[in-house]
Amino acid sequence: MSKILVVGTLLLVIFVGVFRQRIFLRDPLGKMERNGVAVDGARLFINFSNDVLVEEPGTERRYLVQGWSGVPGVPQILGCVQGLACWTDADHAAVFPLDGRGAGARAVMSAKEVTFVDETGADVRVKLR
Repeated sequence: MSKILVVGTLLLVIFVGVFRQRIFLRDPLGKMERNGVAVDGARLFINFSNDVLVEEPGTERRYLVQGWSGVPGVPQILGCVQGLACWTDADHAAVFPLDGRGAGARAVMSAKEVTFVDETGADVRVKLR
């Protein structure tokens, strides 16, 4: 029985190490603001590269901002375990840009904060950890 647990744990560690760019884990201390007003219940997820995935409460809105492109968008393929983790289809996940073209304003990203403009023109600010 202990061999099975050791092998299972080892396989899980290898899986997470290989797919660390695709796996987003919940940031319970993160906060989201829309036009300077806090959004209660917003769920924030980050991955190894500090890319940010935001889920808004009561809506089906999900925003993904990746550091390599800076284009805020809606992920085309996304799987989630409710409130714990999400995963994308690739390291550089395909998104539908919020402005419809991908030529709009890029997100401003730092290690602790991400700001972007959503599809309604509202300023969204995400504070991490």
